[in-house]
Amino acid sequence: FYSWRNTQKGSWFMQALCNAFDRYGYQLDLLTLLTFVNRQVAIDYESNVPGTVQMHQQKQIPCITSMLTRLVKFERKN
Repeated sequence: FYSWRNTQKGSWFMQALCNAFDRYGYQLDLLTLLTFVNRQVAIDYESNVPGTVQMHQQKQIPCITSMLTRLVKFERKN
C-alpha cells in the first residue's frame, strides 16, 4: 500500500487532518473530524505522476478503526 504525500506540505492525510482541526476542532467530536478527513482525502487529492501510468491519477482513503465508548471533544484553554 502507498501513502501519498506532497514533499513540501506533507501527507494528504496530515494536510486534511490539520485542516479539519483548524476549521472544526473545537466544535465537533473526534470521529466526526476523522470522517471529514476521510472525505477530503478521498475527493480532493489525486496523485500526479504523468511519467508512470500505474502511479498517475491514483486516489487514497484513510481507514478509521475506533473502540471509543464516548465522544471525544476538544475544548479551548481559558
